[in-house]
Formats: sequence, C-alpha cells, structure tokens
Amino acid sequence: MEYTELLAGRRSTRHFDTSREVPDELLARVLAAPLAMPHAGNTYDWRGVVLRRRHRDPDRWPAVFSALLEQSYVEEADVLIVYAVQPGWWAEQYRANVATLVERGLIDPARHQVLLETVGGGIGDPKALSTGLVGEAMMGVAAGMLAAIDAGLGATVTGCRPGDLARALELPDGVVLCPYGILALGWPAAPAGGDGAGSAAAPKPPVEGMYFSERWGGSSPAPGS
Repeated sequence: MEYTELLAGRRSTRHFDTSREVPDELLARVLAAPLAMPHAGNTYDWRGVVLRRRHRDPDRWPAVFSALLEQSYVEEADVLIVYAVQPGWWAEQYRANVATLVERGLIDPARHQVLLETVGGGIGDPKALSTGLVGEAMMGVAAGMLAAIDAGLGATVTGCRPGDLARALELPDGVVLCPYGILALGWPAAPAGGDGAGSAAAPKPPVEGMYFSERWGGSSPAPGS
C-alpha cells in the first residue's frame, strides 16, 4: 500500500472479529516496525509486553482489563502490546553510546561533554526524562500501528491507568508505562448490517488551520492557503 493511501485510510478500529487470530508472521512485522524509528543515543530503552487473547490468564485478566478502562474493543482484540520505558537504563546506555559515536567520528568531540550534560541536566530530571522517553516510544507505537494496518489488520491506540496496569503486569521498579502506549490489534469486525472495517472515519481539520508561519499566530505556511 502506498504511504499516502495508508495514512488516508487509517482508522481506529473499535470492533474486532473475535473468531480470527493474528498470524504470527503478521505480528512479527508489527513488533519489528518500532525498531525503524529514531531513538536518542540509539539506546532503545523501551520494551513491550505482548498479551494474546488465547493466552489470557483468567486470574490476571480482570485486573488488566480494569486498568485498560474496560473498553469493549480491548476485550475483543486478539493482541495487546503494552509499551514501557526504562529511564535509568536509558541514561546509562546513552553515556556509553555517545562515547562510542565520538570514537567512530560520528559526533564532534567538542559536543561530547554537552551531550553528556543533558543526562545530568534538565533532561536528567526523572519526570522530564520519563516524559521525553515516552514521547520517543510513541513514535514506535505509531510505526507498529501503521505496519498493522498495512498488513490488513485493524489497530487502535488506547489508554490506561498506568499504576494499576503496571501492578497487574508486575512491572519492576524504574519501568514507566506509556499511558497511551497500548496498541490493540486484530481483524476488523464488519459492522452489523453490512461489510466494512469496523471503524468510522472522523472528520479531519484543514491542514492550513494546524500550522503557523515563522511565529505563533502567523499566517499558514500550507501550500494553497
């Protein structure tokens, strides 16, 4: 599928066909897609917990489902991928990776100390660091979602109660869940009364209303505006 066609046809699937499973080869494509996205210092600190419908633990699932806001499409999805980041691990790996990049001549040695200072400076603040890493991880979530849609699957990103979900999945200390980094996958269910993708197209705002030129409030830079 052409990229522009893929973007134009993207929908958030709200109903999945519970009679069909996601083939392992398609799931593998989705899981690999986030690795193509950039990550500061090439650390890739994020990790995902993959929950498959056929493996649901009846003792654990009620707590997971509650933490996922008890949404019907979450119950129906064949696969849920929960993404989280590791700020402490990122900082350690970032220092090592930046030093390696300097040795390889890919970073100006004069910038080395400045980059390392970002770890101990404002970006090293635990809250700010977690927020930044979650933002980077979400680029990977988006890549996985588009890979799923390109493969013909339905996909949507959903939210959670991070603390409750972390406990339900027994995440260790120092691992931070992406609050809206849960990717639900499956085959779209046809809506009652006809064929379809099990999702509805929401109206999009005009591009020229989304950007300013040069300063906030400036004229739109969109071509043709």
